[in-house]
Order: sequence, then structure tokens, then C-alpha cells
Amino acid sequence: MPELEEELGRLREGYCRALEKALEKVPVRNGVVSVEDLWLETAIPVDLIVELLESNGVKIPPHIERVDFRGIKRKGQK
Repeated sequence: MPELEEELGRLREGYCRALEKALEKVPVRNGVVSVEDLWLETAIPVDLIVELLESNGVKIPPHIERVDFRGIKRKGQK
């Protein structure tokens, strides 16, 4: 199982790097980035984007104050 955990760690790091690059490209409106724009730029599932951002695994550039999750339904929500 250590191999599986290592592979999951590598995948997670790759997704974090992809999000960091996307944060440099997506539109920033008044310091706010839409999670939908990140999804469109990366094709990473929204639930995973939210999880990675909430776990502080992604370095957010200083010109971005926050990521807007409004209107996004997460797993388990109705």
C-alpha cells in the first residue's frame, strides 16, 4: 500500500501545480477568482479543486484575495 499512497501524493502534487498555473491565467475580478474559471482552465473536478484549496496545498498568488465557491454544489449537498 505504500506505493499507492506515494502515487496518490504525486497526483495530488500535480493537481496543486496545475491549479497554481491556472491561478496565473484565469480572470481575477476585484481580487476574486471563480472556481468555475479554475474548472474550465484545468478540467479538474470542482470537488477536488475545493478540497485542494481548503487543505492549503495550493499557493495562491498575492493579487488573489479569495476563490469564490458560490453556486457550486458539493458532494452530499442538495
